[in-house]
Order: sequence, then structure tokens, then C-alpha cells
Amino acid sequence: MKIKEAFKYGNRSEIEYILEKLLNKDKMFLHLNLDYEFDEKEFLNIINLRKKEYPLEYIFNEAWFYGEKFYIKEGVLVPRDDTEPLIDVVLKELKDYVNLKPTIAEIGVGSGIISITLAKKIKANFIATDINPIALEVTKKNMQIHKVDIKLYLTNLLDNVDEKIDIIISNPPYVEEEWEYEALKYEPKEALFTKDNGTYLLKQIVKEAIKREVKMLVCEMGYNQKNLMKQFFEENNLNDFYFYKDLSGNDRGFVIKFQN
Repeated sequence: MKIKEAFKYGNRSEIEYILEKLLNKDKMFLHLNLDYEFDEKEFLNIINLRKKEYPLEYIFNEAWFYGEKFYIKEGVLVPRDDTEPLIDVVLKELKDYVNLKPTIAEIGVGSGIISITLAKKIKANFIATDINPIALEVTKKNMQIHKVDIKLYLTNLLDNVDEKIDIIISNPPYVEEEWEYEALKYEPKEALFTKDNGTYLLKQIVKEAIKREVKMLVCEMGYNQKNLMKQFFEENNLNDFYFYKDLSGNDRGFVIKFQN
């Protein structure tokens, strides 16, 4: 197959990425050598997987987040751009704690992208938990790649974590159980779906933050959950909070500050 023929098989930027990886060539080479021939077998196998919505990140075991490359594999949630504003919010809020070296706990660490990105930018003690052993395995590999230190726990929420925690961060499951997404069928369901209109774990994390007497909670949520969470905050006498938006302008998360 020639390079110019390969471009007929899908989105141009995605085909470029696939060819760069398979041929070990850069984008300039691809466009200057459209008649370059290569063995199409592996390429067509990948195209067939993509037709079935299999994530490209799992095929090449890599994902980009906040300008950095991370190791990823099947069994762990694929990072999304929608989570990047959480980093911006935390960095902005942590200006008040810059000299305190706070202890930050992430609930549901996944591939480690959030805690690792923050650990490379701020001085803090990091703790992270997950119920998925594959997630902790992937996070450990990313910690080695990015040369950061995070204390990991295989546990639910912050069970078995004894340390005093200043800040909780989380991108928990918040997709409604009855929703079916074809594009998500290869990703771990426990990292995506939950009950109570997708708010069950969000509420559990807020309760955990109250119980732990933390200073602040920063949490991602679904675009349609703002009113449900606002009502829950008010029912629990929480009044120092705000919501933030994602790159598409959708409501995507909240920040709660606690008066402890």
C-alpha cells in the first residue's frame, strides 16, 4: 500500500498518527513521500479495530494529557481533554497553599494523569487510591516515566488511609448506569458508571471530604449534574463552592472550600 492510499481509510490526523507510529517516520516524511510503499497488514488490522471503536490509545499504549505523554492500556480509563481544566483549577487554588506543602489525595487515580501532572508542577505530598489493581499498575509505570512519587492504596475512596489530608481531588465515575455508549464499551465500566443519576460517588466523595475535615475538594462531574450537586451542597450546609467549565464550555466540575 502507498501512503496516499492509506489516507483514504479515515480521519486524516488519525491516519497520520497511525502511520507515524507504524513506519517510525514523521509527518513531513509522510507528506513528502505519498508514493512510499509499506506492508499494509498491520495498518489494516488497526483500521478494523478502529471501525469497532477500539481506542487508539490502547492500540499504541499511549495517551496525551496536558501536553505530556502517558502510558495506558486496556483496563484503565482513557484520559480525556475534558479533565485538563481540573488541573488549571487546582493550580489556581493552590496558590494559597504554595508554601505549606499540602497533602493531596486523589480518589480514583486511574492511569495517574492528574496526580502526576500536579506533582510535576507543585510541591505537595501526594496520596492516591483506586479499587482497580490495573490502575495502580499503570500509575506506577507512569510514576517511573515521569519521575514522581505518589503513595498508592488499593482501596475504596480513602478507606485504610490514615494520613491527615488537606485537599481531595477526583475524577470519579459519573455516567448514569442506564446510558449506553458504544464508544465506551472497551473501557472499564467501574471507572465510568454509577447510580443515582450518576451522582452517587460524587456525593460519597463530598461526604468523605466533610468527614476528613479537608480544606478543599476539587472534583470532575457530568455536564448535566450541576443542579443536582448544588442542591446536595445546600442540603449539607455547604455554601463556599463554585462550578467550573470544560474546554467545550460545559459544566464539568466543582470546587468546595471547607471552613475547618
